[in-house]
Amino acid sequence: MDKQGLLERLEVMDSLASGSKLKRALMNPLKYAEAIFFREFIYRFKKVEKEVVCNTFFDSQMNVLLPASTDIFLLAGKSHISEIKLARFLINNLSSGDDFLDIGAHYGYFSLLASYLIGEKGKVVAFEAAPRTFKVLEKNKGRVSNMVVRNRAVSDKPGELSFYEFPNLFSEFNTMNVEQFRENDWFEKFPPKEIKVKSIVLDQFFEAEKLNPKVVKIDVEGAEFKVLSGAKKYLSQHSPYIVMEYLSPQRGNEEHIEAERLLLEFNFHPHALDANGNIQPLGNVSEYLEKHQLESDNIVFSKIQ
Repeated sequence: MDKQGLLERLEVMDSLASGSKLKRALMNPLKYAEAIFFREFIYRFKKVEKEVVCNTFFDSQMNVLLPASTDIFLLAGKSHISEIKLARFLINNLSSGDDFLDIGAHYGYFSLLASYLIGEKGKVVAFEAAPRTFKVLEKNKGRVSNMVVRNRAVSDKPGELSFYEFPNLFSEFNTMNVEQFRENDWFEKFPPKEIKVKSIVLDQFFEAEKLNPKVVKIDVEGAEFKVLSGAKKYLSQHSPYIVMEYLSPQRGNEEHIEAERLLLEFNFHPHALDANGNIQPLGNVSEYLEKHQLESDNIVFSKIQ
């Protein structure tokens, strides 16, 4: 499928995601009923996830765990507007032979999309620290030949560190910094499990693997500054797009502000993604998020030559 075809499918998904629940239910009533019944009744009382295989909008099959990935199961892709814009950005900017680095890959949705776009001549490397999540990512890696997955945290020093893995419904919040979530209503009902994971440093990784990705995606729930602090040599010498989930001040974005300051030191400047997945220069990211009443958004940092 060509890029225009992918963008047209994304447009359909966007329409369904922003439409009514009735519209989504009518698209596939039995599948919708299955997913909602599982989330609202089975998972609520038993706290046991369910593994399913679903199709993506780019025609790849994907293993996911419900209820965390209900949107992929029902709509063939991640449905938040920031995720749809990021998918458009990747379609616009990744081509055959490019490399892609996914830090905080979860089940590998964006890794699989990148794998599709870059083809056999390109390479995807996906990092996921949470062991339960990584098992699913590893299954998805087995569906393609141009992806490498690593069960590692990415930080500012190698070794071993504490990591917190939430139950499935909140698994996208798995983090090194659990304090940011303690005031949330759901935290006591779904407490995380503390585990020890091995960490790597990007500068050492890039030197060993000889990888020069066109896009580096970072979604690490509060460890952004640590990730980038371990990549100073690489950032000084190369010019990838850095895509970072950036939180609003209300959600606590001190780590993101520090990460932005570090990127600015190396001449990487922030850009918002417009509805078509194109980058638009930003001034103050926090002010942008507040102006548009966004709790978070994917911000693209690009080096100014």
